Amino acid sequence: MEIISKYLEDNRFIQWVFNPNQELEDWWETFEIGHPKEKRNIQLARNILLNLRTTDRNLSEEEKIVLFSNILRQISAKQAGKKKVSLITTAFKYAAVAILFFSFGAILFYQKDNFTSQFNSQIATKPVAEDEAKLFRSNGESILLEEKNSVIEYNADGNIIVNNNVIKATQPVQKGIPELHQLVIPFGKTSEIILPDGTKVFLNAGSRLVFPEFFVDKKREVFLVGEAFFEVKEDKAHPFIVQTSDIRIKVLGTKFNVSAYPSDNIIETVLTVGKVRLEQNNSGIFDLAMELEPGQLATYNKTSSETLIKEVSTDNYVLWKDGLYKFDHSDLNRVIKKLERYYNIRFNYSDPMLGIIKISGKLDLNETREEIIRRLSLAASVKIIKKGECIYEINK
Repeated sequence: MEIISKYLEDNRFIQWVFNPNQELEDWWETFEIGHPKEKRNIQLARNILLNLRTTDRNLSEEEKIVLFSNILRQISAKQAGKKKVSLITTAFKYAAVAILFFSFGAILFYQKDNFTSQFNSQIATKPVAEDEAKLFRSNGESILLEEKNSVIEYNADGNIIVNNNVIKATQPVQKGIPELHQLVIPFGKTSEIILPDGTKVFLNAGSRLVFPEFFVDKKREVFLVGEAFFEVKEDKAHPFIVQTSDIRIKVLGTKFNVSAYPSDNIIETVLTVGKVRLEQNNSGIFDLAMELEPGQLATYNKTSSETLIKEVSTDNYVLWKDGLYKFDHSDLNRVIKKLERYYNIRFNYSDPMLGIIKISGKLDLNETREEIIRRLSLAASVKIIKKGECIYEINK
């Protein structure tokens, strides 16, 4: 049976299950008609959510982020080699996850105490895949980021500066358990954000960052989906932790890049300055720890749960934040995937074997999209033909 995690993670789907309206009813009815093979998966996911919803309770910042990361990891577990597992068995596996998820009130994106129904509707109809970048605040407000490369700064007084515009705090900064904000950046855009502690984060296309409005207790913890480069403000008394679906990265003050896209089977962590510690998530128990030195890359395989470390040229992994992509004997597939995310375009191959062509070079992303594609065509010795506004075909 196909993976149903995509529905359990889909804002539009969850909104349809718990707060349906005519627009959502029509959308999903049309989707089922166009995808008849998905009907059983949709019904299974829907039943799980409907049968296992319980009451809410408040969680601390750390509990919210760690619990959500473990849930996301479990519902994204591989299905390969399990085709013979019965529908009932599969339902029980996801039911266990759903019980945990909804016993805590659909945390993070759907927690009732934190977000209004209007906010839920906005994120249900505006997923990351669309072309609007937004900053969602805990009071339900969403701030549209119209620039291709937005800059956001959180001040100690609670005010937020968005592309040089000051947005006043909705209320004085308070102590206690902070509310969570989320920055959603679609394909085709990037963002730079300075967190309340002074840490700077460069968020790449097709990514989202969940973070508290202020940091408390002994840890500074955030949750990342996608890719980001971190320049962590040093604070020895309060370690900084980047939580992903499968691993977390713990640091004091350092610079590193993390690529953790849900569609990728590999999570990459590259260190440029300082030292980081990688720990594998295991239902809240972190049973694998590795340390990286500057110039090293750690690749975590979601399928095998194995981590490999090797020396690399860090420029190949971090220059994207400066508007450059550098490649050294890389597969064309890898380069294409990055450009698809950065420009929100799609490439098709006339021959899938073209994807393994090795290329080296550097692309200046400040140039026009067409010029970038022309240079890529020359580097790979292939023809790239425009088939639509955002669709290209790669030929020999």
